[in-house]
Amino acid sequence: MPIKKGGLLNLNTGPVVEQTRQEKEHTNDPHWSLVQKCLEELPAAQRALFDQLLPYLKSAVRRYIWSETDVQDVLQEAFIRIFRSLHQFDRSKGRFQTWATKIAVNAAITQGMRDSKRRFSLESDHEISEEPEVLRQLDEEALLQRLKALPNEYYAVLLLYAVDGYSHDEIAVLLDITVVTSRKRLSRAKQWIVSRFEVDGNEMILKKSTDHEMD
Repeated sequence: MPIKKGGLLNLNTGPVVEQTRQEKEHTNDPHWSLVQKCLEELPAAQRALFDQLLPYLKSAVRRYIWSETDVQDVLQEAFIRIFRSLHQFDRSKGRFQTWATKIAVNAAITQGMRDSKRRFSLESDHEISEEPEVLRQLDEEALLQRLKALPNEYYAVLLLYAVDGYSHDEIAVLLDITVVTSRKRLSRAKQWIVSRFEVDGNEMILKKSTDHEMD
């Protein structure tokens, strides 16, 4: 698997989402005209905004919720929150899609926390195959499937920080943990990845011995 700078597993860098870029782009928000019409409660605009956001929000929710039935429930809850809170969207702080995605991720995390005990018990018994294999051209979805073997609390922090661009302060509030705990969980998630994968040229290879355990 090629390792690209700024990619999903570029663990030596900060969050993928850059606040400076976000600030620059807010003045050219492709959803803003629809948001204004939705504030006027125009049904056609509401439907159009829903259709535009759906693929992005579904992709975000699926990183945290693995049951398709639960994904649909979370999306429904997320869209209810989005349309109820439209008047709270502050265009000066970023683009609408980013704001809506955060609402969807928050809804997914809330659902995930409800199921955390059940999910952790299922994941803790799951082992990655001990057969060595080269992960060639592994797309994001396939990689996320691999990472789901992580204990749920480490997986959530890793995804929130490295993929969705949350700061440790934001993660702490969202997961009801301390900032220190958030940093520790991210560190443990990185250790898990390093213990199971090694770099060979420009590919990531699953190590033959995968019996490392998270303490």
